[in-house]
Formats: sequence, C-alpha cells, structure tokens
Amino acid sequence: MTRVPVVVSIGVDAELSDVIARLRTLGLVVDRVLDPLGVVVGSVDPDRLAALGTVPGVSGVERQRTVGPA
Repeated sequence: MTRVPVVVSIGVDAELSDVIARLRTLGLVVDRVLDPLGVVVGSVDPDRLAALGTVPGVSGVERQRTVGPA
C-alpha cells in the first residue's frame, strides 16, 4: 500500500516527544519535526490516517499537498 504524506499539528500544551511516540505506534514514519511550530511531517498508510487524529495532544491531521508550477 502506498503511504500518504501528512502534516500533524500538535497542541501547544502537549508534550511533543510523547505525542510523536504515540503517532509512531500508529505507523507514522516521521520525516521532520518542526518543534517551534508544533508540527510533525511524515507518512502513514491511508487506512491509519484517521487514527492519528485520535492521539491525545494532536490538534489536526492533514494530507500534505504538493504544489508546483501550473
């Protein structure tokens, strides 16, 4: 199955390292952590995408979009 790129937003009161550990147990492969922004960029199997949003401390999950020249 093809993994989908995602951007996960972490709440300001959440412990980033704890949330990332929980996301990894759900299958998220972390590519980048933008700590000052509270954002994690990675990829996950499409059937696990909705589960990422149930992790305590996660404020949002979006598929990452690629933008290029028209």
